[in-house]
Amino acid sequence: MVCHSTALMSGLSLPAAELVEEPISCILYGIYLVTLGISGRRLLTTESGRWKSRSEIRWIFVVVSVLLFLNSTVDLVVSTIMLMQAFVLYDGPGGATHIFTHGSGWQTMTKTLCVLFQTLLGDGILIYRCWYLWNKSWAVIALPLLIWCTDIACLIRSVSFLAHATEGLVTSSAIHPWLQAFWSMTIAINIMATSLIVLRIWLVERENKRFRVSGIDSIQSQTPSTLSHAIRNIVESGMIYTIASILTVVFYSVKGPLIYPASAVELHSVGIAFNLILIRGSQATRPSQEIPVTTIQFTQTQVAARDSLPGRADSEGASVLTCVEKDSIAPV
Repeated sequence: MVCHSTALMSGLSLPAAELVEEPISCILYGIYLVTLGISGRRLLTTESGRWKSRSEIRWIFVVVSVLLFLNSTVDLVVSTIMLMQAFVLYDGPGGATHIFTHGSGWQTMTKTLCVLFQTLLGDGILIYRCWYLWNKSWAVIALPLLIWCTDIACLIRSVSFLAHATEGLVTSSAIHPWLQAFWSMTIAINIMATSLIVLRIWLVERENKRFRVSGIDSIQSQTPSTLSHAIRNIVESGMIYTIASILTVVFYSVKGPLIYPASAVELHSVGIAFNLILIRGSQATRPSQEIPVTTIQFTQTQVAARDSLPGRADSEGASVLTCVEKDSIAPV
């Protein structure tokens, strides 16, 4: 049965692969819209339901959310138009295959750009999170940022080849090395940036444990800390995006038609993972009504050690975890 399924998928024609891509895109787009609605509420309103003021809104994430939404919508609309032209409107030589292999056609160009732009945007926001959590250190993100810039160069080169192809696929010999490098570097950025984010939160969590008052240790030992929740949130959400990227590069490397359904998964996984981090991060920062309020007094030694913690915001001297806890878990 497994061998039969593999043979069937390997023998999938290009028009059939495009047909398979459409329902996958629609399902994932629906999931994306649901998560977008919930994350949008977290970004724009408070827990009490009040609209946030302009100064309270994290505008960079609002802009990214809008761009992800527009890009995903354009891709789905163009895919639908392409299917209509291939299977309903076009009756010339070559049939549906002619439409899908018209490399320089505006539909093929737009779909390719949507997938690549979505991936670049997802990688960019991941690098931004890493940069922000490491006290805006450019040295920490130097390598991921360099790879990201190289990805942009690969995108430009691939699109330029595709723009001059009167007939051809994105898997053609001229384009294949550039896009294969693009997807491979995307996986590298994912792994590096996610690992650096998790490492940063873990370091702060380790320092935080040293200064917890023994009177509340029993409570905190039974429930995971906010930073532990953040690590799990980032790893689980990042796995969605990373697995989608790995599937894309595998199918692209073998030059099979399944690259088209895989690219649809890749495109929508960026927005879904982004929204999930916002949703679960805001849930993690809700004040719990069940944990009793305890007055904490620091000794002189603890205060001195606290002030040397990594990630401390100078203008917020009262908190041990400071900006790393608040901004790594909230929408970042």
